[in-house]
Amino acid sequence: MNQNMTTEPTKLWNRQYILVLLLNTLNAFSFYMVVTILSKYLVSIGISIATAGVIVGLFSITSLCCRPFSGLLADRLSNVTLLKWSNILMGIGLLGFAFVTNPVLIVVFRIINGIGFAFSGTCQIALASKYIPKNKMGEGIGYLGLGMVIGSAVAPGIGVTISENFGMRMTFLMSAVLTVAALVILCLFHEEKKENKEKKKIVFSDILAVEALPYTIVAGSYSFINGIIASYLVMYADELGISGVSVYFTVCAAVLFIVRPFSGKLMDKKGIRVTVLPGLALTASSMFILGRSTSLILILITGVLRSVGQGAAQPSLQAGCINKVGTGRSGVATSTYYLGGDIFQGIGPMIGGAVIGAVAGIAGYRTLFDLSGVLMLCALVFFILVTGKEKGNGSRKGVRENYTGRGRNLKQTGKKMH
Repeated sequence: MNQNMTTEPTKLWNRQYILVLLLNTLNAFSFYMVVTILSKYLVSIGISIATAGVIVGLFSITSLCCRPFSGLLADRLSNVTLLKWSNILMGIGLLGFAFVTNPVLIVVFRIINGIGFAFSGTCQIALASKYIPKNKMGEGIGYLGLGMVIGSAVAPGIGVTISENFGMRMTFLMSAVLTVAALVILCLFHEEKKENKEKKKIVFSDILAVEALPYTIVAGSYSFINGIIASYLVMYADELGISGVSVYFTVCAAVLFIVRPFSGKLMDKKGIRVTVLPGLALTASSMFILGRSTSLILILITGVLRSVGQGAAQPSLQAGCINKVGTGRSGVATSTYYLGGDIFQGIGPMIGGAVIGAVAGIAGYRTLFDLSGVLMLCALVFFILVTGKEKGNGSRKGVRENYTGRGRNLKQTGKKMH
């Protein structure tokens, strides 16, 4: 019998948790290696810029549609098996980009890639939560996110370098190789198959964790900001005549790498408010300052403030979602968390384009960044209101572990499950 699945872990840095970290990093590199060259590649094979934009956007739409079902399946089926299939799908999608030039087929492969990515993100967190001690959930989730941070900082440069020296198709092939490496990692797991002796009806709570929605909404405000920054920061710098703004993203990644683990530890010890409230305040201030920045140094300072705030709040919010519903429903908790990100990150650029289109010049960007700051302040007030009545404020002291099994939740009242 697999001891990893029958006893609760007592140490964070166990073998299985480290393997999930490695898996997360491989998937992050696979994703970010191609994200910066995909549009350029599509145009190079004769697809119009407008169509290329639609194809790129299909990834997010597909992920959004799949998130609720990924959580449902993650709680009912083997996470390892689902992760194997998700990496197979991502690999197929990447190979399709490398060898196919027909726009219709490329759309099909983009959707396949998006389905795989949606399931991968949800199932990784669900799998990791089984190997994280419950009193270290914030810390564990904090470290887990570092794979994406490292990937976002390093992988785009690797992808561009490969494409410049060996062609863009080679970038897709190398990215696909990383999904194969992830499959090798997954073969090192021996997760027990979940028993389903009774057919369980699908209910709404299997698809959406309503109790985690307040945290999801607050986390979504960060995704909104991320979408704004990714879409309009470079254009804003061009409007100001500032060059070298790409270093902003490197600085942000470095700060996130430092802050995330510490914020998780603090959340585990002191509660979720201690990390989320200052995080929201810092992020709001960074957006107000960004709209008034006139030099690269000021822009970088806003990046540090935003990343400290995001690094403090996001791991706590994600861990808070899992704590709210219990590790037995970590799949639906994670998919609910990501659902907010998928929606808000898509809405951000749309609103940004409308604002910049309505208000000309630098004033348009300043208005957009100010509105983003106001949104973060609203999220701060909302979080104060929704957590004011919570005992323990979402920390481990106030958590009731709800284990879902065969159609009903078993409340854990002090006993350890073996």
